[in-house]
Amino acid sequence: MRADCRRILPLLLLLPCLAHAQNASTFTALDGYGTLAAGGVIATVAGDANRNATAQLEWREQGAAGWRPGHPLVRVDATHFLGSLFWLDAGHAYDVRVTLADPDGAGATPTRTASVATRAEAPVFVPARTLYVAPTGSDAHTGTTPAQALKTIQHAADLSRPGDLVSVAAGVYRESVDVPLAGNASQPIVFRGAPGAILDGADAAIAAGASWTNAGSGVWSRATGFATALVVSDQGRLFPYTSIAALRTLSSGAPGGFYFDGTTLSVKFSDGSAPAQRHLDVARLAAGFVVDGLHHVRIEDFEIRHYGSDEYGKGIYLRYASDAIVAGNTIHENAATGVWVKGGDRNLIERNVIFDSSIFGWPWEATHDSSAQNSAIAFTDDIGRGNVIRRNTIHDTYDGLHPCGDSAPAAGFSNETDVYENTIYRHNDDAIEAEGYCANVRIWGNRIRDSLMAFAVAPAGTGPVWIVRNIAWNLGNTHSALVDGYTSSGIKINSGYSTPVGPLLLYHNSFVTTVADTAAIVFLDPGVTTSLVSRNNLYDGVHYALRKINTIALGLDYDDLHAASAPLVRWYSTDYADLVALRAGTGQELHGISAAPLLAAPASGDFMPLGASPLVDHGVLLPGIDDGYADAAPDIGAVERVDLIFADGYD
Repeated sequence: MRADCRRILPLLLLLPCLAHAQNASTFTALDGYGTLAAGGVIATVAGDANRNATAQLEWREQGAAGWRPGHPLVRVDATHFLGSLFWLDAGHAYDVRVTLADPDGAGATPTRTASVATRAEAPVFVPARTLYVAPTGSDAHTGTTPAQALKTIQHAADLSRPGDLVSVAAGVYRESVDVPLAGNASQPIVFRGAPGAILDGADAAIAAGASWTNAGSGVWSRATGFATALVVSDQGRLFPYTSIAALRTLSSGAPGGFYFDGTTLSVKFSDGSAPAQRHLDVARLAAGFVVDGLHHVRIEDFEIRHYGSDEYGKGIYLRYASDAIVAGNTIHENAATGVWVKGGDRNLIERNVIFDSSIFGWPWEATHDSSAQNSAIAFTDDIGRGNVIRRNTIHDTYDGLHPCGDSAPAAGFSNETDVYENTIYRHNDDAIEAEGYCANVRIWGNRIRDSLMAFAVAPAGTGPVWIVRNIAWNLGNTHSALVDGYTSSGIKINSGYSTPVGPLLLYHNSFVTTVADTAAIVFLDPGVTTSLVSRNNLYDGVHYALRKINTIALGLDYDDLHAASAPLVRWYSTDYADLVALRAGTGQELHGISAAPLLAAPASGDFMPLGASPLVDHGVLLPGIDDGYADAAPDIGAVERVDLIFADGYD
C-alpha cells in the first residue's frame, strides 16, 4: 500500500503543472488577407484548453510611425482568433500586430506581426482587340469591325482571347454563353453590352404569340418541346404549381400560375384572361453567362432575363471562377438566382440591379416550398476568399443575397467576404441571408427596407459575422408578416439545425420600424447559438424594442432601446417596462439609453440624428470601428451626425 502511494504521489504533484501547460497559450501563426476596402487577421494558437486567452490587434499603414488600436480578435474555435480591419484604401499595404495574453502563460513570443495588402481597383480596361456582335451580324464574319459584326455572343466568346472586348450591340440575344477561355490580370476578357443589349432565355415562338389550347376552367395549355421551370407574363412572374388541380385554385394569387408536366405547359391568369391577351416569356435555357473554372472574365452592362429551363435557372453562373467582375447589369426574373457563385476567389459583383416580380405578394409558406424561393445573389459550396458584393440594388426576390457558402474554402480558413453599400428592399424572407460557413464575413453600410428579416444567420457557422452601420427600415412590412403572420426581426438566429451560430458582432446599426405589433429585433427559438455583442445600435420598435426567446448569450450595452408603447423588452416570459427594470432583471444595457431617437426623416431615407437627438455622443468608442467620430463620443446608430458649417463659421 505504501509503495502504491509513493508511485501515485509524484503524479498528483504533477497535475497542477500539467493543467497549467494545457491552459497556457502558444502563438503558432499570424496571417493577413486584404480585400478591396477591408482586411482579415487570422491568429492561430495552441494550448489554452480553458480558452481564457485574448488577442489584441494593432495596425498601421505601412510606413506610418505609430500603431493604432484595432478591434480585439474574436475566438471562433479551439485554435483560431479572427479579426477585421474596416475602411481601408484599395491598393494599399498595412501592418498588423497581435499580442496574445493569457493568465496561464502566453509563450516566449506572445506578439507577432503580419501584413495586409488590399487589392487595387480594376483599372480602366483598354482592349487589345474588339469583337463586335449585332443582331444583323453573321457568324461567318470576322467580328473585328462593326461592319463585320458577328451574330451571336457565343461565337464571339469562342473567338476571344486575353485582352479582348466583346462589344454587343442593342438587340435581343436568345442564347446561353459558355465562356471557353480565361483572361489574365493585365488582359481580362470583357463582355460589354450597349444600352438595349439583352440576353433572354425565353422561347422566341411563345414570346411572339404562339397558339394555346383552352383546357377549361380558365386553364390554357401547350406542348412546348422543351423543359421549363419559369413563366413570366406582362403582369409578372407566374407561380409554379405542382399539379393541374393546384393550378386551378390559384391559391397563391395574382397574377396567375403555371404547371409543367414534362411535356405540356398549362397556365391560368387570375384576371381570367387568355394567353392571346398577354405577353408570355417561357424559359427554355438554363443560364445567361456561364464562367466555369476560369479567371479574369468581366460581364458588364447587359440586361439578362428569363433563364430557368430547370428550377436552378440563373442569369450569371460563376462556377469555381476567380477574379471575375459582374458589373452594371440589369438581371431580372430568373428561376433561381440572378448571380450564382459556386466556389472561387476574389470575385466582384457591383452596381447591378437585380429583381423579380410577383414574389413579394405571394404567401410565404407556398413560396418557401416552391422553386420560386430564389435569391438575387447566392454563394454556394466551398466559396473561396475575398469575394465582394457592393453597391447593387436588389428587390422583390424571395431572399436578397446569400454571401456564405456551405463549407470552408478550399484554401485558407476564413472567407474574408465583404458585403457593403447595397440597397435591398421588398423581400418576403431575408434581405441578407448570411448562413452556412461564414468566417470573417463583413456586412456594412447596407440599406434595407420592407423585408421580413434584415439579417439571417440561422446558422452562420464559425464566425465572426460583422454587422456594422447598416440601416433596416420598416421590417415586417411584408405579406409574410402582415398576412401570413410570421414574426419579423432585424436579426434571425433560429434555424432548427444542430450547427451553432458563431460570434455575431452588431455595431452602429439602425433597426427602425413603424409596422404595427412589430419589434425591432426578436431572438427566436430554436437553434444552437453562441454569442452576440451589441454596441451603439438603435432598436426602435412598435411592440417591444427587443424580444428574447432564444438562449443566445447576449452582451447588450450602449444601445438605444425604444418602443412606441410599453413594455420596452420581453425577456423570455418576463416583460420589462423600462430600462431600469431591464438592468435590474438581466444586467444588460448598463450604459444604454431608452428614448425616441429623433431622426431627420427616416421615411425619406434620412437617418441622421437631429441636433437634439439623444443618440448624439451617447455611444462608446470601438477601436477600428468608429474611431472617426465627430464630437465628444460616437453617436448611436448607423449615421454619425455631422453639423454643416457654413462659410461664415455658423451652423
